[in-house]
Amino acid sequence: MGFLSAGGLWASLFRARISPIVETDEVLPLTLIDNIAAARNAILSEVIRFDQVLDVVKLRDGLTELIDKRGWRKLGGRLRLRPNGSLEIHVPREFTEERPAFRFTSQAFDIAIEEHALGSQLPKLSDGPSLQPGSTSVDKFNLIPDKPEKLDDYVYSDRPILALHVTSFTNSCIVTLTWSHVVFGARGIKELIAAWSKVLHGEQNVPLLLGTHQDVLAGIGTDGDKTAPFLLDPIKIKGLGLVRIIFGLLWEIWQHPTVETRALHLPKRFVSQLRQKCMEELGAFCREDPAPFISEGDVLEAWCSRFVAQARADEKPALVTNALDIKDRLTAPWSSRGEYLQNTGCCTWTPVQPETLLRSPLGELAYVIRRSIQELATDDQLRAQLRIFRSLGHTKMLPLFGNPNSRVISFSNWTKFNLFEVTNLGPAVISTSPSTRSDASTSPIGRPVYMHCEAAGDSRMLRNCFNVTGKDWDGSYWITAHLYPEDWTKLEEYMRQTQQHISD
Repeated sequence: MGFLSAGGLWASLFRARISPIVETDEVLPLTLIDNIAAARNAILSEVIRFDQVLDVVKLRDGLTELIDKRGWRKLGGRLRLRPNGSLEIHVPREFTEERPAFRFTSQAFDIAIEEHALGSQLPKLSDGPSLQPGSTSVDKFNLIPDKPEKLDDYVYSDRPILALHVTSFTNSCIVTLTWSHVVFGARGIKELIAAWSKVLHGEQNVPLLLGTHQDVLAGIGTDGDKTAPFLLDPIKIKGLGLVRIIFGLLWEIWQHPTVETRALHLPKRFVSQLRQKCMEELGAFCREDPAPFISEGDVLEAWCSRFVAQARADEKPALVTNALDIKDRLTAPWSSRGEYLQNTGCCTWTPVQPETLLRSPLGELAYVIRRSIQELATDDQLRAQLRIFRSLGHTKMLPLFGNPNSRVISFSNWTKFNLFEVTNLGPAVISTSPSTRSDASTSPIGRPVYMHCEAAGDSRMLRNCFNVTGKDWDGSYWITAHLYPEDWTKLEEYMRQTQQHISD
């Protein structure tokens, strides 16, 4: 009659939840940071636009050749649950058409990208700071078939960890790499793209992939690794305080259920002038000679945090969180013989009082963020944080620190990974056409003109959140912002006021 019986329905659901295990697969472990709950259900996509047409077969074959190299086969694995609920990777002994190294799809439009109703709206250079369409606009025509949305889409299927999708126009190309965050993050995508570029160029010095069988962090944060107490432990939010901050987030979600994503383009001159203004303010505040150092990243985080506080129009304190790559900061048995494709991110938490957040000179706020990073990025403090991670396992979320009444404002800054520079797919270029960018500059052949990283699935939790992609060929910053629909008009006015302030 077209309906399943109750027993048949339960049987069907049960079958759908079984992971397909192949006994001959090679089993690889995930690392300490890979397995924490924060990244467990995140599916990431790096979306890269080029102003030339790329040969999709060369792109596919180059990535296939890379994954067949020593260590890199890890990327062709499948995610599987262990009996205790943690994850591991099962790699086919041989990649075949039925069990490929990665999922590959493509589509082509027989028009220039400027002629496409949505393609013409893709972010582009501007003379001053500007607000532009975000990842949602790209997704509407850069449709990826059967795109994963959650961890279950990997665990209960034979889906490879990595997917490559290419959308082509007659004068442009969009390349999208999609993967599960439990395997790697920002540093990992940088190493992957850099190695892929080397293969396409026929270079022999493709680095080995290390740490695939044993976690380089295995002895860190353990009982035998004596470290100093974590500095923020005394202000850890717990008990009723944790209930309060979670309730505050849920209340904000109920009041503002819709979150939109837009791209901010901040020209090199704008950011340089803003930092110089902050340095002048900080010099007057600290009265030290020379004034303490603050980076462009510190200034941008301060600037974005102040906007969120002003847009919300209240006196709530803030908890500014920042993803922090530990590879160059933590003393660990890192080897120089190759690269590591694993999560290497810890966190910093910066409690900020309303007075500093809203009314102090912006340079002072930037310095508060800088000082917090300096205090928490030491070897001792990173070891203490990894000890916390180890205690969380794969089920507990990361702790929060500061005032339970705080609004959380989150940042992830990928500038140090120089993604625009390491991406060089030149050998795959099959035609060169006039740049669709501003006449002010063009990118080299086979190099990206724009890119962003996006997370799949429900974005309601990604609010008051900023991902700094980094600098493009003009030295301009690209930032992806997750804010409320009513924020964009306010943000445009905020940029205009900032432009006027730094030009005085």
